[in-house]
Amino acid sequence: MEKTHSFVVADSSALISLAIVSDSNHVFAKTYMQQTAQAGRSIIVPSEVFAETVNILGKKFGHKRALEAVQIFADTAVFLIRPTSDLIRSMAVDMFGGVETSVSYTDCLVMAMAEQHGTVDIFGFDEIFSTRGYFLPSARKAAA
Repeated sequence: MEKTHSFVVADSSALISLAIVSDSNHVFAKTYMQQTAQAGRSIIVPSEVFAETVNILGKKFGHKRALEAVQIFADTAVFLIRPTSDLIRSMAVDMFGGVETSVSYTDCLVMAMAEQHGTVDIFGFDEIFSTRGYFLPSARKAAA
């Protein structure tokens, strides 16, 4: 499948950075989200990533902060919260069986969603993404 760049797939690592002002990647995440929106691109948030993000925010930062993040993600046009298909979940399970134990199923789901949408652009900070050839578009420009 030829890779295009019309969509970006989000991981919880970036969404949490975006929601938490004190996070070391907050400014980068916010800038990236704004640039993505200005470029007319969409950030797909798999429903499992959305749930994981809300749960982590709730446990680490409180229910109120998690609810605020939910409202931002749901009300911001750049974010498309989408269910995953049986095919994507199957791809993720297959991938999960072949990665190191530090890689989560959700990370595999994000990569499978990217594959399904023909993109190499992942809005996430986990090392596995760059190891597997995925990256933030701005990182591509910096590397060129």
